[in-house]
Amino acid sequence: MTAELWYSFFVIVFLVFIFILYRKKEIRFFWYFVFGSLFGFMFDLFSYTFGYYSYPDFYLLTVFGLPFSMTLAEGFCVATMIFFFEEYLWPLIKK
Repeated sequence: MTAELWYSFFVIVFLVFIFILYRKKEIRFFWYFVFGSLFGFMFDLFSYTFGYYSYPDFYLLTVFGLPFSMTLAEGFCVATMIFFFEEYLWPLIKK
């Protein structure tokens, strides 16, 4: 994966997250982001420490060898998936 591709993906998931916050205006989606980032960081930290995967050198900021942008993107994706499930999938299941 190239740096341009990764940061393009990061910007897209960030903008989707901002759109969700703007549309729903509920603080719980921010908390989903925070806890999704924390749990994602913990999972990645153990996986990285035990050598299951590594990251290329193009990430700007790393914490314990883990890209900070990856941790943020995981939180954005958790909040986004919860939003899509509640907004679009759950109404179909309830029918």
